Amino acid sequence: MFGEHKEKFVQMNIENFQELIDISDYVDVVEEYLIRKFKDGGNYIIIDSYGDFLILDRDNVDNVFSTIWNDLYGSISEEIPYVLN
Repeated sequence: MFGEHKEKFVQMNIENFQELIDISDYVDVVEEYLIRKFKDGGNYIIIDSYGDFLILDRDNVDNVFSTIWNDLYGSISEEIPYVLN
């Protein structure tokens, strides 16, 4: 997602989540997800294009994403990891 489409997505969500935007910093937009990081504490907020959001505790980022990765591709410890379960 680049250019004008990315800008429209960011602007749309800023309007809906101004109180969260004010206390967080922009990280990136990935496809339909706006990723921001809270200024105090370093936790993340992920907002999708439907307006749903998830606050992800900084201390759990690795475990959450490792679990998702393992579900998609199999555990690194497996002899032959599967691809996109």
